[in-house]
Amino acid sequence: MRQNIRQLLLFPVGFCIASTLFQPMGLSIPIALAAANEQTVQAESPRSRLLSGMPTLKRLVTPPNRSTSPTPAIALNSPGFSFSVQRGNSLPPSQTLIVSNKGGGTLNWNATTDAAWLTLSPAAGSGTGNVTISPASSSVSVGTHTGTIRLSAPGAQPVSIPVTFTVTPPPVPPAIGVSAPNFSFTAQQSGNNPAAQLLSIRNAGGGTLNWTASDNAPWLTLSSTAGTGNGTVTITPVLGSLSVGTHTGTITLTALGAQPVLIPITFNVTPQPISIALGPSSLIYSGVSGGPNPASQSVTVTANGTWTASVNTAWIKLSTNSGSGNGTIIASVNLGSVSGTTNTGTITVTAGNITRTVDVTLKLSAGSLTLSSNSLTFTATKDSADPAPQNLIVNSNASWTATTTGAAPWLSVNQTSGASNGTITARVNTSKAVLGENRATVSVTSGGTTKTVTIILTLNSPSSSSAVLTWRANSETDLAGYKVYRSTIPGKYEQKDAIVMVKANITTHQVTGLQFGKTYYFVVTAFDIAGNESGYSNEVSKSIY
Repeated sequence: MRQNIRQLLLFPVGFCIASTLFQPMGLSIPIALAAANEQTVQAESPRSRLLSGMPTLKRLVTPPNRSTSPTPAIALNSPGFSFSVQRGNSLPPSQTLIVSNKGGGTLNWNATTDAAWLTLSPAAGSGTGNVTISPASSSVSVGTHTGTIRLSAPGAQPVSIPVTFTVTPPPVPPAIGVSAPNFSFTAQQSGNNPAAQLLSIRNAGGGTLNWTASDNAPWLTLSSTAGTGNGTVTITPVLGSLSVGTHTGTITLTALGAQPVLIPITFNVTPQPISIALGPSSLIYSGVSGGPNPASQSVTVTANGTWTASVNTAWIKLSTNSGSGNGTIIASVNLGSVSGTTNTGTITVTAGNITRTVDVTLKLSAGSLTLSSNSLTFTATKDSADPAPQNLIVNSNASWTATTTGAAPWLSVNQTSGASNGTITARVNTSKAVLGENRATVSVTSGGTTKTVTIILTLNSPSSSSAVLTWRANSETDLAGYKVYRSTIPGKYEQKDAIVMVKANITTHQVTGLQFGKTYYFVVTAFDIAGNESGYSNEVSKSIY
């Protein structure tokens, strides 16, 4: 047989034999690996004889690595970091730096930065770790700031990472711009409103200008009170009833984030040329001497300014002596201040240097007065009912008054004055009159005329209008007196029916004032010094006919 050995490798530990048979054998040749002391027995063959001559083989093992220990290497998730913020806003969010070992061994790393505005957390670690990178100051100036993060570890190459922090300027706020700093208007009092003027509004800053407009003058109107960006407001003053002079107001413009703008407004109201007219040009009154005052009349004043009014006679009275603009004067006359049949006067109204007058004429006629009677007669009996009242008819074309002369407490009249025709009712009170004839006079005066009426009351003595009561004396030692009761109902007496109290030494009393056609009932009681009162005595009665 022929065997071809391709390669023989020698290692310090043992041997390795690898063979390749280029020409296969007809029979398989077993290969045996044995330890040094082991015996292998098998049939002799050329191959086995060859193998038996070889040194003892041992199992192959991996040779140890006799090179130096591997070194760590720093690996990062990003080659750099960038932050951006607008000045005045909150700091930007933090970012994360991931540190890992791309080499061998153990990576014990440290992180540092040369930027005062940057913080690292944590600043050290082992193996893979996260470092939070945060801008730490909001006071960094506007611009782009740069810094460096340096990662180092024993046995590893350090790594530097650039960091940028861009601070942009804050946004420019809006600002209110106007076309004019103030406005002025002029108009004549009671004339037309002045022409409107335009206020233009613009954004003189940045951002968006959302503006509002308001004013503090009641005579001012604005066409628009709000807008966005550029806009126009029409300013219109309303004259109305504004007085002469300079009126001031303010338009206030405001917008979120912008300084308010105040725009002064002046409105000069000038006086108009003075004019005044009166109507009617004359007033005529008619009255009756001694009668009521005639109805008042009015004078219309048409003026464009202030005015004053006056009269030149005492019998004309005015409701007002001054006014402003159009007005009305009520003129009345007092007949008590005139005596002639025709009286004249003047009402004068002055505005500025202009004077207007109204002529006033009062025509007075004589009054008339008649009475239905020049006397009234009454007859009555003392302590009897008063006689019926009597009427006195007054006919007059003027006002009149009635007065009573003489001491006449027994007489009363229901009407003491009137404007024209009227009725005076006379009543007499016999309890205030004396027996016999009672006389009084009622005088009625209208204008310059006075007429009198004589009032006579004849009061006769009563024929049987009294009763004499007599009772037996009470024997009590502390007796103080007696009470006499009178009633028109038998057996019914109350304290108000006690008509008299008499002393203890009196046992009789005359009752007067009894009216004819009635029956009266009487009882008597006794009372002591302590005020105790006895029961009623027996009842007596008397009829007056």
